[in-house]
Amino acid sequence: MLKMMNKKMVLAMVLGLTLSFGASYQTPVMAAPTNDTNVSVQVKFEQGAYVDWSKGEESEIIATGLGYNPENMVGRGMGLARRAAIVDAYRLLAETIKGVQVDADTTIESLIVQSDVVHTNVSALIKGAKIVAEGKGDDGGYYVMMSLPMFGEKQSVASAVLPEATKDIGTEPAPKVDEKTTPLTKEEVKEVRSVIYTGIVVDASGLGLEATFSPVIYDTNGRAIYGMKNINKDYAISKGMVEYSTDVQAAAGGSTRAGANPLVVKATSVKGGGNSINPVNVVVSVEDGDKILLANEKAPLLSECAVVFVK
Repeated sequence: MLKMMNKKMVLAMVLGLTLSFGASYQTPVMAAPTNDTNVSVQVKFEQGAYVDWSKGEESEIIATGLGYNPENMVGRGMGLARRAAIVDAYRLLAETIKGVQVDADTTIESLIVQSDVVHTNVSALIKGAKIVAEGKGDDGGYYVMMSLPMFGEKQSVASAVLPEATKDIGTEPAPKVDEKTTPLTKEEVKEVRSVIYTGIVVDASGLGLEATFSPVIYDTNGRAIYGMKNINKDYAISKGMVEYSTDVQAAAGGSTRAGANPLVVKATSVKGGGNSINPVNVVVSVEDGDKILLANEKAPLLSECAVVFVK
């Protein structure tokens, strides 16, 4: 647990009109209703923030801010501690959202610097963060937990950044398999085409895969099997290009977007983009790349983002 904030720090935080996030944008401090300070259960909460990519389209950024009573202010102390906790949660959300990878080469922080539109959208998004839990901590302070949705048509991280980040990316269908050059045998091609798959699961467990808004599936020859240009971008904003899982059986068991009968392939490696080493993209064999594309011929698996990556 962090050390108790001193009186000057708390008063400066709660009596100021705004909080500056890295001098990029400002977020107002919310007033604290006096009837919110009576909490019957005291628990231990630690300050911090993280991105939870494991919930599919319900993925979110969670931040927990902490505040403490100023000395000699018994009557209003808890209300001021609550304000300080809210300010702290806003700060943590701002720091965390900037580090999110949009693709292998781009973070939200770099987009904020490059684009006034993204700057404005992200600022407004943070101001609208929801309080999902709050109360007294067991050390006498106050905690406030805030949440920002990663996906959704409006008021989400994806809706704030992806339209601007992908505006120059056109749309084209996924590649077709050349049956004259594919390493798959005729029997293997026939077998894949005989099945109606419900989705694609790429098992990249143990390879250090990191999450992003815009991943790519490559094959070992460098061919892009699946990427932002192959999808309905509205899906990327509302649901995400892929769902992330930590268990192959769970990913293929019918409870994810890959459905009850997915094609499961094993990644050979993970990689970054042209200008980065961030391991957000997966690489599969040429044979498995062709299997993915053959499965996609019978149903719009790729364009509708029925893809799960296992980390």
